Amino acid sequence: MCRLTRLLGLGPKPTAPLVQAPGVIRRESAALSGADLIRSFGRGETKSFALKGVSAEFRKGDLNLLMGPSGSGKSTLLAVLSGLLRPDSGAVGALGQDMWQMPEERMERFRLQHCSYIFQGYNLFPALTAREQLEIVLKWGEGCSAREARKRSDHVLGQLGLANKAHLRPGQMSGGEKQRVAIGRALVKNPTFVFADEPTAALDWENGQQVIKLLTENARERGAMVLVVTHDPRLVPFADKVLELTDGQLTQEGTPAEVLERPDIHEFTPPPVRKGPRLRLHVPQPVMA
Repeated sequence: MCRLTRLLGLGPKPTAPLVQAPGVIRRESAALSGADLIRSFGRGETKSFALKGVSAEFRKGDLNLLMGPSGSGKSTLLAVLSGLLRPDSGAVGALGQDMWQMPEERMERFRLQHCSYIFQGYNLFPALTAREQLEIVLKWGEGCSAREARKRSDHVLGQLGLANKAHLRPGQMSGGEKQRVAIGRALVKNPTFVFADEPTAALDWENGQQVIKLLTENARERGAMVLVVTHDPRLVPFADKVLELTDGQLTQEGTPAEVLERPDIHEFTPPPVRKGPRLRLHVPQPVMA
């Protein structure tokens, strides 16, 4: 079995149960894996590498933080793992499938069914109210009735402190309110995978805690795999695993307790809030969820 196949969990399944050593907790196999991922930008003398052979595994039910200095490749890795940016080489395994070997139509269906995205750029529909931003995901993606879509949308908006903002359109909301609507839209369909790029950067800490608690709930209670790019060390205690990228390479991976013991953890400080996504992603526009 080749290394990529083994890392991605795409090979033959064992026919007999594995022997578990006493006192060892058996971990579930990865729901999402990246193997030897390389991604570059530019050509010739201007070519630069954002990812340099990154391999990582993520389990259902875990909230994972991806940290590192600005420009270290975090958002690129998020986009590659989530099916939005094709790697130069390497592979991504998702639910036992090689994501980047899928035909484009099948890839779109996979993203619609299993993935939700939270970007700093919000990607909200200007003509829709906050409630309608969530309802359209349920009606279009799941075929929900209007009544069910409204009920589920209002529940999530209430959890995010937006119950009295449901009738407002993006132009009538603050940046923090728009970010919470974008987060609600991502969570309302109960996705298998949630990919979030700096989801709390535009929020004060009170609202930021609400958001990270909702993401944690989706991971642990609903069995989702949540991957969050962040600069904020205050999110570390909420995580199951913390990964650090430096210059396109995975340099640290550990538990929150291990990370919090490091003297340099508080050197991660949020950058200025960006007003749009950093990457030009090959995904049907506008992004629904």
